[in-house]
Amino acid sequence: MSDLLKYIVSDLTFQLPFSESFIQNALLNGLIYFLLAGLFYCLLWSPFQLKKNNRIQVKVTSTFTKRTIELLHSLSAVFIFALVDIMLIKAGQAGYTKVYFTHTGLLPFLTSVSLMILSHDAYFYWSHRLLHHPSLYRFHKIHHKSTDPSPFSAFSFHPVETLTESLFYVLFCVTIPIHVDGIITWQIIQQVDNCILHSGYEIYPLWLTSNPILKFKTTSTHHNLHHKRNKGNYGLYFTWWDKIGGTWIEDTDDVFEEVAKRGYKNE
Repeated sequence: MSDLLKYIVSDLTFQLPFSESFIQNALLNGLIYFLLAGLFYCLLWSPFQLKKNNRIQVKVTSTFTKRTIELLHSLSAVFIFALVDIMLIKAGQAGYTKVYFTHTGLLPFLTSVSLMILSHDAYFYWSHRLLHHPSLYRFHKIHHKSTDPSPFSAFSFHPVETLTESLFYVLFCVTIPIHVDGIITWQIIQQVDNCILHSGYEIYPLWLTSNPILKFKTTSTHHNLHHKRNKGNYGLYFTWWDKIGGTWIEDTDDVFEEVAKRGYKNE
């Protein structure tokens, strides 16, 4: 195992030939994703069940078979994401993108990562909403088989949906300068956020929706209602696009408060 880990992290500067860099990046992406999803699963589902009173859908309909299928679809998504990663990085090394490899300071780094998150939020909302169109929904249907989502459903995508997701950071990296570490930082942030949104449990505190700034953050309940009802609440990081676009599920905050209060009452 130690030799495998050494191999995975032996080329973080991506100097190896394309095929070997792809294998290493696929293993690294897979390791990060499955560690994160596995961590949230262990803490929330089994064996620890730390927030068992904050389960959003009281009745569990997710099964071991369903979660295994989610894992298999996630595996294919990880490999596609890794392939796009290496293509972008190699293109950046050849000067074909705005990706750069020499640090220019903390402020440009934080600015580019923040801009990437805000841009991804807009892209995700509109592409997600588009995938719910009847003519395209067949590519999104796999993800919605998880009506009672678990952390392993975060990347449970049809390959076409994975490529649609990948298109965002291709477009971003050919237009906006960003350090390669900024891309990795964004990927980790969106993986953590995805695992939380698909966790099936509400981990955010009751006061979140009344905070003047944090109230715009999507909660686990926000996305869980999307999976349960198969419409509305298309946003990823923030709620404002749903409210602008008229797709906000009106009782989202009420359900959130009910689930959050349930946890407080049973602590």
